[in-house]
Amino acid sequence: MTRAVRPAVVLALAMLAALPFGSVSVAQTPGESVEVILAIDTSESMQPAIGAAKTAANEFVASMPPAVAIGVETFADDVTVLTPPTHDRAVIVAQIDSIVTGGDTALFDLVVAASQHFTPTVENKVLVVLSDGRDEGSVATLDDAVAATQDVRVEAISLTTALTDLGDLSALGTVTSADDPAAMSAAFARVADLLVDVVEPTTVPSTTPPPTTVPATTVASTTPPTTAAPTTVAATPVTTSRPVTTEPVLVVADPTPSSAWLWVGGAGLFTGLFILGLLLFPRTRVTRARLGVEKPRTASDMGVRTTTAIEDALEKYGKRDDLGTALAVADISMRPADFILLVALVALVAGAVGLLLGGLLVGLLATALLCLGARAYVRHAKRRRRAAFADQLPDVLQLVTTSLRSGYGITQALESVAEEAEEPARSEFAHVLVQARLGRDLSDAMRDLAGRMDSQDLEWVVGAIDINRETGGNLAEILHQVATTIRARARMARHVRTLTAEGRLSARILTGLPLLMLVWQWRVNPDNFELLTEGVGLIALALAGILIALGGLWVHKIVKSVAL
Repeated sequence: MTRAVRPAVVLALAMLAALPFGSVSVAQTPGESVEVILAIDTSESMQPAIGAAKTAANEFVASMPPAVAIGVETFADDVTVLTPPTHDRAVIVAQIDSIVTGGDTALFDLVVAASQHFTPTVENKVLVVLSDGRDEGSVATLDDAVAATQDVRVEAISLTTALTDLGDLSALGTVTSADDPAAMSAAFARVADLLVDVVEPTTVPSTTPPPTTVPATTVASTTPPTTAAPTTVAATPVTTSRPVTTEPVLVVADPTPSSAWLWVGGAGLFTGLFILGLLLFPRTRVTRARLGVEKPRTASDMGVRTTTAIEDALEKYGKRDDLGTALAVADISMRPADFILLVALVALVAGAVGLLLGGLLVGLLATALLCLGARAYVRHAKRRRRAAFADQLPDVLQLVTTSLRSGYGITQALESVAEEAEEPARSEFAHVLVQARLGRDLSDAMRDLAGRMDSQDLEWVVGAIDINRETGGNLAEILHQVATTIRARARMARHVRTLTAEGRLSARILTGLPLLMLVWQWRVNPDNFELLTEGVGLIALALAGILIALGGLWVHKIVKSVAL
């Protein structure tokens, strides 16, 4: 095994060993894997039974284990979140006692909204719905509600009235009928027993036939209630005094990805890290002189073919020279194809890790963020290096002027810059000298440097050198005057930036404050924020965004005009 392959294999195996493959699992507290949202119908038709409904709901909350987080929501014309899932039973009871009635029955809207209010990391989500009638006034449809319950178990309690319609509730999940308000307590108790059996598994007494043990990671069942003997959900049966129910037991879904997918993801991650290792640890250490002279490069045939294909694509779309210039200005000693290949490999590895940890969306987001981050880094490094070159240019011209007054020629004066100046001026002028020694005209090389560093001041210096070549004269005095002018302009620019600092800061605050308040409202008061996501609220939000963008652009133009 070559020196190139050996570090790459070690790096890939180290990352691969850290993956949680199927045979390894981490024990969790059972109660923390279940979250319940209790949704109570507060339409006008529920008014006669709302007192009994509150009592039954409080009994349900009291019967749940402390480890289970419970949220409370109501629905009539709109969906109201009284409290998100919490372990504080006093808060839950207080919110239930404050319920009032009035309005229609937005059942489908409730199911769609509640499915989004669960904690995303919770493995088992249970929505307990109490309603007395069919859906009325929802914006969402039955299909939308059914689609929203793909990862949520719905336990519905239907209070029998003249408006009762079991069709909608049955399509959403398991339904328990309550013939009158007094029967609601029994219905809630039945649902509570199912959930408690998941969190605190029970064992059927010895007088009954031995139950079939089902692991707690079996896929959730939505079978309607039957009178068959229950299935015990327990990894290790625990005897309890609670009576045996005749209802089906809620079976918890498996949160662990299948081992096959983990192996596939691990193999992809290993391959990406192996290729990355080949690039980071080549068999022959690749060096590239800062002056633009490249040495032969050793790489695998696959790497050569890949970089060749990338170079052809960049050349086809006219991006090769631009990217090469950007990398050179940013002081990144890589060819454009090598840089793109390295970023692509790292992005693929980050996407694979995100896919394993958080799913497809997280994987795609990690890949996109890494690519955008690499682009932003190149732009930042290029801008910073150009700014440093502009700050050093007056000192460089002063050094050239001193050398010319000492009797040196322009080439010897630039050599002193390449030896004594600081970065980035030293390496950039050394690059110019190398080009001049290879036969290129010195003015053309310096003009390219001015374009690469986006320096109008250096353009003036090149023009002064060209004029001196044609007409003669005291070049040292001309460059001294140019350096003095550049210093005065830089001093004035700094003074203007100081005077406009308050305006620029105000522009940033006025632009960012509405966005910060928007995020604050989204986190603190999500109910009111939802009004901005539909209908007139969405139009107002779009209009506000346009006005903020126009205002920020206006203030930026004002400050920029003052600076000029």
